[in-house]
Amino acid sequence: MRTLVIAAFALVLAATPVLADQPAACPCVPIAHLWIVKTCNDWNCAAAELAVANGDPQVIAVPVAMNDARWLVVRRFSAGAAIDSGDPFRVEQFDGMTDAVQRFSALKADYKPMLMTAPDGQILVIGLRQPEPRRRAAGH
Repeated sequence: MRTLVIAAFALVLAATPVLADQPAACPCVPIAHLWIVKTCNDWNCAAAELAVANGDPQVIAVPVAMNDARWLVVRRFSAGAAIDSGDPFRVEQFDGMTDAVQRFSALKADYKPMLMTAPDGQILVIGLRQPEPRRRAAGH
């Protein structure tokens, strides 16, 4: 019996270096996240989006500084889980403030740019895809 225990112990010691040389099998795949934006015509739409999000901190409602009651709902998705909806607004995300401020500064006021930090630490620059059309005053 004692010989069997010693032989089993020796076998375990001999197999340990072989197992240690193999890389650990990790099913971990880094997931990239992207921020997208959806335009809501009023607060009721934005509130409904927040309610559906069920308290998810990666969903944010932001009012738009325009002459109407539009709101933006900004949401974080896993890359590949959403497609571009063609919304009039777009989101660009940056890892650092320097690049984000540079991009924000490059957008003219007609694009209604907004700069914000997201809960995941990304810096978001939101703006219209096309400049807001200028309205002419009605002449007499």
